[in-house]
Amino acid sequence: MPLVKAYDEVENPRIQRNLANGHFAWRTDFIKRPEDKSVDTPMAFLAEGSANRVLRTHFHEVDQFQVIYNGAGSMGKHPVGPGAVHFSRAYTPYGPISYSDKGLGFVTLRAHRDPGAQYLPESREVLDKVANRTPWQITAVPDFDIDPGERGVAMKAMEELKDNAGLAGYSVKLNAGVKAYTPDPSKGDGQYVLVMKGGIVHEGQLKKELTVIWVGKSDGPFELVAGPEGMEGIILNFPVPGGGMPDDIKVTAADGQGQFKTWQCVLCAFIYDESAGLPSEDIPPGTRWADVPDTFGCPDCSAQKADFEMIEI
Repeated sequence: MPLVKAYDEVENPRIQRNLANGHFAWRTDFIKRPEDKSVDTPMAFLAEGSANRVLRTHFHEVDQFQVIYNGAGSMGKHPVGPGAVHFSRAYTPYGPISYSDKGLGFVTLRAHRDPGAQYLPESREVLDKVANRTPWQITAVPDFDIDPGERGVAMKAMEELKDNAGLAGYSVKLNAGVKAYTPDPSKGDGQYVLVMKGGIVHEGQLKKELTVIWVGKSDGPFELVAGPEGMEGIILNFPVPGGGMPDDIKVTAADGQGQFKTWQCVLCAFIYDESAGLPSEDIPPGTRWADVPDTFGCPDCSAQKADFEMIEI
């Protein structure tokens, strides 16, 4: 049965935690993890932090989405703002998460119970012991500049946010009073809907921003009915656990010195392609790995250059 909860229905919102370094963190649980550790359950919460906080590189034991809700900052070396969606597969390190001078708030969404963050380098041994680990992560930005048209419904896929195991993400916009259904959640491992603006009507009640909806994989498509101000939101489908990888694997080119090579971070699977370089890090296309500075750090998880291995794709 789907779970639907709006921010103003949450008991004890913004529970504050005082951090040792003088910063503050707040947590608002939409779907709370039971005390009984044997109970598997989806998890959904809004995590907010004070200005200029830095959350160290870490990983989780399950797949998860994080949707930036307020403030701004960066995931690793990638700037993020409201609406940005970050997906990380189980046992994939990411970070650090750096909060701007306006702080940062993101909604964390999981289909299964997770015991909590495991930080690096302390938990590196945990990663090394995971058999057949397939780390991967991606950050995508939904497009809300979509026109509902005469039907009053518009939905657009986030093309980067997909794999061959059911991973998918969509932006959706509905005019007031319009009814629509979410994509089928049974193709993956369940689905979340975030109402970011406006609201929906569910069981006769208006649920306004911010509303979190969990749809299990056997629940069928969820019926969205837009409220009097319309609705703007994000739909996120989880992949089958331990599933496939993105299909758009590219082939490297060759130059006068022989074939360009690719190097992959052994922690999070970020790929450095010699043919493409990394212009955002002032590393021009065609830069061989040997010529990349020894101070280079992985843009996704901050691993050192020594944590990269040559691969063939």
